[in-house]
Amino acid sequence: MAQKTAIEWNGCPVRYAAGVFGDKWSFVLLRDVLLHGKRYYGEFLASEEGISTNILATRLAQLEETGMLTRHKDPEKRSRVFYLPTRKARDLLPAFLGLMVWSVQHDSETQAPSSFAPFFNKDPKAAVAWYELEIDKVNTKFSGKI
Repeated sequence: MAQKTAIEWNGCPVRYAAGVFGDKWSFVLLRDVLLHGKRYYGEFLASEEGISTNILATRLAQLEETGMLTRHKDPEKRSRVFYLPTRKARDLLPAFLGLMVWSVQHDSETQAPSSFAPFFNKDPKAAVAWYELEIDKVNTKFSGKI
């Protein structure tokens, strides 16, 4: 039987997206960076989902490798690093928020605020702009460190 050769994850849009953030932990980490303002390893580790340290380190490295995050040494404490979302990650916001609205509609136990889906559905561009400003506010705290 002939050995199948692995296909590239580029080309097909679904394959490409799945290759960048298609596992649950990468998705949760992107949520934490884009929506919760987390930037440090310890902050990610403290997320309620309980990610293990080896998976966290691997996923952060993959998100960095795929151009979703940039890694920076903290000049105040050289043993610490922080991660910033790239433009590529931020460009995911409209789709990310759309998926969240879908989840709110189908998850009977959603913890999203009741105002979230109507806010996004009323004016998706305004919702994305609001989140962009929130990301900028968090990133401002790090601008002197890079």
